[in-house]
Amino acid sequence: MEDMLARAASVKRAAGLVMNIIESSKGRMQLDEKGQLVIVGKLALYRVNINAFMAKFTNPFSYNSFDVVEVHPKSGLVPKPETACVQVRHHEDMPAYDLLASYLLGLMNDDVTWLEESLQPLRRTLFQIYGYSQSPLTTSLSAYFARTLNGEFDYNNDTFTFDGTNGWKWRLTFGQPLNRGLKIEYQKPRQTWWNHMFDDHIQETTGHYNMCEFFETVEHLAQCPAMLKTASEWEVDPIFVRTVARDYPPLARAMVDTLLADEYDASEIYTYYDEQVNEEEAQRIVGLDNEILERALA
Repeated sequence: MEDMLARAASVKRAAGLVMNIIESSKGRMQLDEKGQLVIVGKLALYRVNINAFMAKFTNPFSYNSFDVVEVHPKSGLVPKPETACVQVRHHEDMPAYDLLASYLLGLMNDDVTWLEESLQPLRRTLFQIYGYSQSPLTTSLSAYFARTLNGEFDYNNDTFTFDGTNGWKWRLTFGQPLNRGLKIEYQKPRQTWWNHMFDDHIQETTGHYNMCEFFETVEHLAQCPAMLKTASEWEVDPIFVRTVARDYPPLARAMVDTLLADEYDASEIYTYYDEQVNEEEAQRIVGLDNEILERALA
């Protein structure tokens, strides 16, 4: 009984915290005609089903997670909004209403929280809404990449430049309306020019998950070329790793034994999605293999 009452008291305190947040943020929270809570974030507008939240708190055995949240552009609510699954970090003893308080604060201060690793779904959704152009995301995104990767956006030329490893730099060009992917270039140590890699990285690789979206591509390239020497074949795109090896001797030398093995067959390489590369991709891989061997064994 004492334990249950203590827990009830903590829930009451947490409910008070939620009310304090809502009352002090009336300009940024409103209930619509259906009783859904509309939250004005700094990057977007969010509409959450507060009644569904309350039902979960009443009977936590019925469900153990939050519903998806509607994500609308900062300019206003739209008829067909994007959605995101937004989760909040918690610990076992956290009262349910403390979790709700964290949720509300996180959405109101989305310019900080959207870049957290645990909020990848929200990050992806916001990027779907705004794309690469200057937007409410620009300030926090630029500051984040400048701090973590020495990254810099150039919106006059639609490029993003950032550091890789081993003195390499990467440049992504995103202002290409007819392309699905990004133009990728790289700069080696002491070079003042940029080397071309891909015009459209989605079309010209096998579509590995590490290089499918903007954030994933940036985070992957930031670890390259160093991580490619020890990465398993499942961790890298087979065309990308060979394109790098063609111009990075340490990686080329590390691949020689694999490429010369009797059982090696480029047409039997599998992509991350557990599918064999197609005939065109296999031919590209064979061409790259020959260039790598020629340079590594010269």
